[in-house]
Amino acid sequence: MPQLPMRKQILTLLLCFGGAVAAQPGIGTHNGLFSNTTKEACIVNASRLLDEVFGLMEKNYYRKDIIPWDSLHQQAKLKVHSSTSCEAAYDAISWCFGQMKESHSFIMPAVKAAAYNNDTSFMIFRQNWADQVGEMRAELLEDGTGYITLPWVNTTDEELCRTIADSLQQLIAGLDQKGVTRWIVDLRRNTGGNCWPMLAGVGPLLGNGVCGYFVRNQESVPFSYEKGKALQGKHVRCAVKGQGYELAHTPEKIILLTGPRTSSSGEIVALAFKGLPDVVTVGQPTAGLTTANATYTLSNNAMLVLSVCQEADRTGKIWSGKLHPDVWVDYTLPSEPDKVKLKAIQLLAHK
Repeated sequence: MPQLPMRKQILTLLLCFGGAVAAQPGIGTHNGLFSNTTKEACIVNASRLLDEVFGLMEKNYYRKDIIPWDSLHQQAKLKVHSSTSCEAAYDAISWCFGQMKESHSFIMPAVKAAAYNNDTSFMIFRQNWADQVGEMRAELLEDGTGYITLPWVNTTDEELCRTIADSLQQLIAGLDQKGVTRWIVDLRRNTGGNCWPMLAGVGPLLGNGVCGYFVRNQESVPFSYEKGKALQGKHVRCAVKGQGYELAHTPEKIILLTGPRTSSSGEIVALAFKGLPDVVTVGQPTAGLTTANATYTLSNNAMLVLSVCQEADRTGKIWSGKLHPDVWVDYTLPSEPDKVKLKAIQLLAHK
């Protein structure tokens, strides 16, 4: 997501990739600025990339005031210079995040970053829909409950994001038009990605208005839904075609299904529902990546994904770490029968 001063910070809410650094393209052979591919040149290039990343982290990391940057940088430099690998910078940066106890920041490889940003000038191959969007489906259950799955979204392509948001709203509209007033929103497979089409798509259930806040120090920027648009502050981040669907039937109760794979932007969606009346979470705790990330394109076309602020629900309460369900259910995905879904149906039946 161009980087601006914090008051106007444009954040890209990702991110779900736990081991993204491992498959990183080589710095020496995939760096447009440094074409020399000798082993010595690789280390020089790695050192420059490390300095570049540290400059961004020291300026923008949300816990920057408690990190001993000088000593951390020095140790990382030693690791780079003692290495014989063109991957030295990636290994050192990954090590730094471990020392910082930072699990939501990482470097996205150049090829993956190009696909995520739909940068066709650097893209080796175009991704399939299935590589960019998780499962989304709707189901009218036997008791008249509406069930919908909310997908992970691994793209910032504007047209595709609009299509995702439109598709989600169409699924919701189809159930609403059948008279549904009780809803189950399944986030258990939502491992994150771009939150904006998720929020725009599920907006009819969230309702118009502020859904939560991005918080850093004493500053906060609201994120909201308004008539088919997902906004960060006053900036529209994703919008459906037209005005957006408005429910004909006010929800009586909404149950969110969460679990350990509910991560990052999946957790943003869960936070967006918190504070609404008659919302209950069922399942297991989420992954705990409840910080917001900004992205920075590096000199070798890789992308630094860095946590720059915390997240708060619509009441202003900041949430750190895992989001714990109101009702705990032990389960493993996939499973038959789906005990979490059955528990949600049971709770709705006893409203």
